[in-house]
Amino acid sequence: MDRRKLFGAGGAAGIVLAAGVVPDQAKAQDSMSVLDRIQRDKKVRITAEVDSPPFGILDSSGQPDGSEIATARQLAKDLGVDLEFVQVNATQRIPALLAGRADIAISSLSITTDRAKTIAFCSPHGALSIVVCGPKKTVITDAASMAGKRIALTRATLEEATVPKVAPKGTDIVFFDDIAATIQALLSGQVDAAGMSAFAAKSIADRNPGAAIENKFTVTTAYYSPVVRQADESLRHWIDTWVFVNSRNGVLAGIYEKYTGVALPPLPVI
Repeated sequence: MDRRKLFGAGGAAGIVLAAGVVPDQAKAQDSMSVLDRIQRDKKVRITAEVDSPPFGILDSSGQPDGSEIATARQLAKDLGVDLEFVQVNATQRIPALLAGRADIAISSLSITTDRAKTIAFCSPHGALSIVVCGPKKTVITDAASMAGKRIALTRATLEEATVPKVAPKGTDIVFFDDIAATIQALLSGQVDAAGMSAFAAKSIADRNPGAAIENKFTVTTAYYSPVVRQADESLRHWIDTWVFVNSRNGVLAGIYEKYTGVALPPLPVI
């Protein structure tokens, strides 16, 4: 049978109408922004890294906690939607976002030009210093004295991007896929020292007083921010506005100080 006779000139449109979607509706759905979809579904999906104190941990009840977890909860509350955490480790933060598993990454992602090639940074909501830390018995006073030492680093982190640049020839850098493995290597004596955030180093020292972990020197200080996909401009604009408001009303400062024990420094704007 001639399908043109069966459906007629309006056959194609008839098929769309039979599916319950007219062309204008289909076009509107295709053009719906992530922010629109979040508001429609009343749910936002945000990454949760729970092995990176003080940014993300599991509390005594096994629930996510930490400064970035609290930030995500506050953002979802102010957006007026439910929050779904997408658990990731350091190497999974950006891939989870780009794959569409998460709408926003709030996982202490420091701002770098290399990362900005694939994702979009919002205005920063926190700052961190990267330090080299180790047992008191390990003699490291500056970058030059790392020569001949085994230094642990976590992949896909700011420390991976910065510590090797200052490490002298003869430094044995050992990479781990998540910070939990890095911490274990440090505490077990598998390495002489480790590069990580000053917050993480402080948490390790506080929780393991017998290990006598101390900061050896500061490598750099950087800022971190929420991250979205490059095409999600309306969501990025809303988050920038949210950061602006909450950096001035004290909400972000309160979260930061509660979990880090230090005052939130002045924040730049992207």
